[in-house]
Amino acid sequence: MTIVTTRWDLVRDYGVGAVIVASVPVAVYLAIGFGKLGTFAAVGLIGLVAGIYIGLRHPLWLYWGLAFILAALPFGYFPGVHLPMYLALAFGVVLAALIHPSERKGLSRLEIAVVVLVVVSGLTLVFGGITLPGIIEYGRWAVAMLVMLALLRLSWPNMARFGRIYVYTAAANAIYGVFIVVADPEQKSYRLLRIFGYGAGGDADALRYAFVNAQGEITSLRLGGTWVEPNSAGLSMLFALAIGVLVLKGWRRWVVTAIFLVAIPLTLSRAALATIIVGFVLVLIFHTMRSRDRILGLVALALVPAAAMAIPTVRARIFSTLGSNDPGANDRARSLREFPQTMSGHWLFGLGWGRPEFKNGNLAFQLNYVSNAPLITVYRGGIFAGLAFVGVMVVGCLVAYRALRSASMGNAIMGGFFISACFLALQLDHTVASVSQPVMLFGILLAFLSSTERTSGSPPGGDPDPPEAPPITRAPRPATAAPPPGAGGVRATIPG
Repeated sequence: MTIVTTRWDLVRDYGVGAVIVASVPVAVYLAIGFGKLGTFAAVGLIGLVAGIYIGLRHPLWLYWGLAFILAALPFGYFPGVHLPMYLALAFGVVLAALIHPSERKGLSRLEIAVVVLVVVSGLTLVFGGITLPGIIEYGRWAVAMLVMLALLRLSWPNMARFGRIYVYTAAANAIYGVFIVVADPEQKSYRLLRIFGYGAGGDADALRYAFVNAQGEITSLRLGGTWVEPNSAGLSMLFALAIGVLVLKGWRRWVVTAIFLVAIPLTLSRAALATIIVGFVLVLIFHTMRSRDRILGLVALALVPAAAMAIPTVRARIFSTLGSNDPGANDRARSLREFPQTMSGHWLFGLGWGRPEFKNGNLAFQLNYVSNAPLITVYRGGIFAGLAFVGVMVVGCLVAYRALRSASMGNAIMGGFFISACFLALQLDHTVASVSQPVMLFGILLAFLSSTERTSGSPPGGDPDPPEAPPITRAPRPATAAPPPGAGGVRATIPG
């Protein structure tokens, strides 16, 4: 971090110190004089002051914390306070990106598409009828999407570090999910996380997140980890796999990839499995690799599905797809048939934000609303919001195709997985458009996809390296030289 000497920075530092000193007696008074409610207020005040201090003086800590929490405890709450940890950190990240200057200027085409989506969705909230639940829901969703822009304010080394923290933590979560499936089917280990809002699953959860055969018998538990829901777990690990191939190198890349390739089939998420296979096929077809590498890729592409099919539950899950005893496929088909009737009279601005079915899982299962990311955007915000979401997908696919054709294998796999996800995973799952945590993860994936345009100049067959610094057009000022008249010093930037 560079030395901070501007007047604004000095005022900010003294102001933060004054707020911290003044908040101590207030927190003590609240904790002593108002019982349990006062204790909660004191904890909230201390957390607010700590967040302000970190956001002003150590903004990167917010990024690292968000990467860890989103992969380790995506549905966790601050102990004693019913506040999602990921949401507080995401808000801090977005605010830090606005406050601190960045070395990067302007917006990429993918960022512009995301800004258009956020603005259009906000207009649908206004014209479709403003309600307090709608405002809250839109605010959570908008912050989740804007994390993409905040992440791209970082330099590539810091952005890659964010990715590594997320990928390593997601890999650990995947191992924990495998442990639950193999050794803890009753999910008793969740009790260790009860302080963060997790708990041991009951019979209803076991039935909901287990594989049931054609005779209605529960044969195995589906992997969920702390993502809880198996399809969300599969999608999260799929995105982590794409990011990991981009930011990791050598044996670390192979180990993390192997962990995800073992864990994802155990989720029994057909969308995630199909997305991986099609993504690798796209890489083998379009990437400019050597013939030997292409042959090895074809062998791996044959061996991995064969190994997955050797698992009885995976084999039964695949063979039951689209059959008469496939309730998931039948429910999806019925929701698509009923979608035009559901949207009748609400095509322009949708059915509205903050609807109860987005917060109540049982109600969502009863209503059986469409499980498709573009269509759920139409369901909530209308046709204009849906078109804006499709615009993000189209621009993302254009960027992904360029990455797919680049010389870097990491870029190519990122591009192939993104295109495959747009045509498969996003058509079979709605969470990346309606649930804040997957929405944020989708935004992070978009950020790393956009970063491939910085790293498209990698050598043939090489890994994506940090982009080279721009050429220096004039000699730098010597360190001992006096500053020019009127200069107040150097401002701190996030990438430093």
